[in-house]
Amino acid sequence: MYYSPSTSPIPPQRPPEKEPEKTVQKPSDKVKRPLFTLPGTKRGPVDLNYLLFFILTPLYMEFAIKIVNKTVFNARIFFYILFFTAAWGIFKYLICRLFPKRSVRLGVTIAFTALETVLFATEMILYQTFFRQYQGLGMIFDNVGDVATGFGKDTANSIVAYIFEILLLALPLIIVCVFSRRIVKSARPRPPFRALCAVVMFACFGLASLLVFTGTSGTPSDRDYYTSAYTTTDAMSRFGVLSGARLEIKYTLFGKPDVELDQMLDNTPVMPDEPVVEENEDPVEYEPNALDIDFAARAEAQTNAAVKELDEYFAAQTPSMKNEYTGMFEGKNCIFITAESFTPYFVSPEMTPTLYKLMNEGFVFNNYYQPAWGVSTSDGEYSGLTGLVPKGGINSMKTSQNNNLYTSLGNSFSRLGYFTEAYHANSHTYYDRNKTHPNFGYGRFIGYGNGIEVGVADHWPQSDIEAIDTIVPWFIDKQPFHVYYMSVSGHPLYSFKGNYIAYKNKDLVANLPYSDAVKSYIACNLEFEYAMASLIDQLEAAGILDDTVIVINADHYPYGLDKGFEGNSEDYFSELVGHEIDTNFERHKNALIIYCSDMEEPIVVDEPCFSLDILPTLSNLFGFEFDSRLYTGRDIMSDAPPLVLFRNYSWITDKGSYNSQTREFIPNGSAVVEDDYVSKVSSVVRAKVYVAGQILETDYYDTIFD
Repeated sequence: MYYSPSTSPIPPQRPPEKEPEKTVQKPSDKVKRPLFTLPGTKRGPVDLNYLLFFILTPLYMEFAIKIVNKTVFNARIFFYILFFTAAWGIFKYLICRLFPKRSVRLGVTIAFTALETVLFATEMILYQTFFRQYQGLGMIFDNVGDVATGFGKDTANSIVAYIFEILLLALPLIIVCVFSRRIVKSARPRPPFRALCAVVMFACFGLASLLVFTGTSGTPSDRDYYTSAYTTTDAMSRFGVLSGARLEIKYTLFGKPDVELDQMLDNTPVMPDEPVVEENEDPVEYEPNALDIDFAARAEAQTNAAVKELDEYFAAQTPSMKNEYTGMFEGKNCIFITAESFTPYFVSPEMTPTLYKLMNEGFVFNNYYQPAWGVSTSDGEYSGLTGLVPKGGINSMKTSQNNNLYTSLGNSFSRLGYFTEAYHANSHTYYDRNKTHPNFGYGRFIGYGNGIEVGVADHWPQSDIEAIDTIVPWFIDKQPFHVYYMSVSGHPLYSFKGNYIAYKNKDLVANLPYSDAVKSYIACNLEFEYAMASLIDQLEAAGILDDTVIVINADHYPYGLDKGFEGNSEDYFSELVGHEIDTNFERHKNALIIYCSDMEEPIVVDEPCFSLDILPTLSNLFGFEFDSRLYTGRDIMSDAPPLVLFRNYSWITDKGSYNSQTREFIPNGSAVVEDDYVSKVSSVVRAKVYVAGQILETDYYDTIFD
């Protein structure tokens, strides 16, 4: 069929194709790129910022706390911290990389950072305020309740005083929360990259360990501090806070490496020079202060390895001898006082005549030290009442509450039929004193909350004179008596605001040429002066002053005057002393008072001595039957060689002093010592510290005394 052009059908037309619309990417939709990249992942480059965050965060905190606390820092410590902390940072990175979901990784990252922030901030506050040294995790958890309830206001003040430092330590936590999308946003790295990280982690840890185990100089050496001589305080100071905490967890779970006690004692013990005997003078023969205990026979029959080791140690010790002062105070009453934050530098005949009299008319110890052992007041009490070095990293007093403390002062007097009680004007449950002090041998422990509040007002701190006037009638007619009092009025914070005792005595110190902090400290201790004056007056009125021995020692130096404590801008302790003090030795120099009014003249002792010598010295003066080998310290009046040891293994003898931090020995005057003198004495010191800890841990006295 023919179609004309006019009638032919028109083929369908396709609609013109629309041009695709151009999409404009909003700024918010742009892919966030990592700060740093590395090739080698399934979906492109991986960000290094996540890995670097984990490494740099703890390094930042470690060096920040070193700067804030002003602790020992040298090249070796720098590399310890650098390599141990880098290994820890890579370990955290690898752990977080096990979680594929970004939200989970972010949560774990924040948790790691928050825990580190809390740990470092807590250590910083405890160092700066309460203890002046690092504390172990066990000690923190053990004391957190006591500190919160007993010193909640002080703790709050500390947080406020150090809020800037806390914020500095919290900076990484703030950064990860604010910039989480930049830090925790990356593809999952391939196994080769993770393997490389693991290799670097082990290399860092191995290199740090190699440095530690080759660090054999000094006594103890860094290797010793890392293993057998480990304490949390020393480990955190040398290897970093995180490494110290890691070692504490490790040794708590699996035990600390065995110390080679026999190797410590391979060196011949340092004995005193032969006494000079005048011609025509017949030497007096004295018996040893020792009980009938055959330690060698015990060791031979012993099946418990730890007890056997202690038996062998004591079998090798030489007991000190009785002397002209043995039994000097036999049958007399004894009042033993641990004075809160006491120091002799505020004592004067004009302002504190009673304390001046007690210090200068009885035994006068010109070279006495009260080391700060680490648990503040608690360790000060424990060392004075037991004659043992407190064990590092734990509250020794609390730990001992179920042990046999046969040799303690209270138990020794109790066996002689003395009336015994212990008192404190603060909370009766603080440090579990309501449990520990009865175990020390005191029939009752009375504090605030179970009796002493009948005469002591509810202020902070409480008044020592109110406490003394309350408790003296409870024992003064119960001769013979031995009572113990832990003072409280001298407790920091030293300020006229917030310290009731300082404010109470403010006018009495107004004209003294000191800063307000030092004036406040002296004002607090005037309360203790008045308490001692009242005690003397009441004993004299009862006609028993001549029959009573008063013993006073400090629990520790007044750390509340340290620069940095509660925000102190100056070293107020040096201001009180009159010159810049040496923090390793001089800071702990103190006064021991042993006074009885019937002494015809003072007895001056120039040899170095310390708080662990108190118990064996009193045991000899009161004529106890005791074994001098069982104490860390010695009878000061005996022929035993003087030895003062400190928590960091520094020591002082009659020949000189050894600073374990600087590894420097300074002889006394023209004293001549053998080439191996320092290593010998240091070995004895390490052995004494170890043995005291083992006595506590094994309840060793219970194996001897039924």
